[in-house]
Amino acid sequence: MLGGHAWAGPNEDYQTGAKAYREGDLIGAMAPLRRSADAGHAGAQALLGYILDKAEFDEEAVAYFRKSAAQGHADGQYGLGAMYAAGEGVTKDAAEARRLITLAADQGHQLATNTLAQAYLSGNLGIGEAERKSPEALARLRKAADLDYLPAIDALAAAYRSGDYGLTTDAKEAERLTAHASKLRGVKKAARGRSGQAK
Repeated sequence: MLGGHAWAGPNEDYQTGAKAYREGDLIGAMAPLRRSADAGHAGAQALLGYILDKAEFDEEAVAYFRKSAAQGHADGQYGLGAMYAAGEGVTKDAAEARRLITLAADQGHQLATNTLAQAYLSGNLGIGEAERKSPEALARLRKAADLDYLPAIDALAAAYRSGDYGLTTDAKEAERLTAHASKLRGVKKAARGRSGQAK
């Protein structure tokens, strides 16, 4: 009984802080998020780390991301991985960045999944030339494509035309992917047009 009450405080603080953050009230978000994070709430640690990173308090952001990542929280793993990738608040370390971002992607974290796919496409995060066309690369591209990540969809469409990644050429699948990418681009363009009109 007491354990439930003890945890309710940090969770309530996290909910309050996250709500304030979503509403654009960073000042109102900070105190409850910090209380929750310092009490060990992994989600609060990750969100506080993100806010601190954006405010260029990199060392403090790394400390909170690290605490969250140590609890297996995907946002914390991704955040810490991104800090290692950029060399912000820590010494740049592509291998550690890749390890952490992969952990987050394996939990279904969308940004991590897309970042990892992009790394296989571009050779970032210490991914070598041979790895870029490996079965692992294909698997990562497919996961990102399933999340409508356009560079992954485009790469798969090209691969189905050329036979890259060991795929059997398949003009119909290439065309299906190209059509899907075109549709997504149309939706994004329309959304940008609407946001431009709102101003």
